[in-house]
Amino acid sequence: MDKYLVVAIVIAICIIMVIYTQRGGSSSSRSGNTSFKDIVQKEFMKYKVIERNQTIMICEINHRNEPDELVLIRIDPNQKKNIRNFGRRVTFTYPKQPSIGEMRKDFAQYL
Repeated sequence: MDKYLVVAIVIAICIIMVIYTQRGGSSSSRSGNTSFKDIVQKEFMKYKVIERNQTIMICEINHRNEPDELVLIRIDPNQKKNIRNFGRRVTFTYPKQPSIGEMRKDFAQYL
């Protein structure tokens, strides 16, 4: 009987750990209420961040009050990480949402 009790306690602890990690993992890594655009805006406050057609654009505002696109961020799960230059503009394609450190490192040359 004691063996069954120990096994039941171990299974209950495992179930509680799974529930705790699943619930905590989604909200603690990135706050659930903050969009990716807001995260990028907080990190690059000097620039204007615009979301258009599922693309995040980091822009400077020129003298005519128009945005000059410097960096475009696309998230496409079907592609690996890709960097394309087009004049002054650079397009970064990521397979998943990049971390702040990864964006800082990637964009340092362009911003």
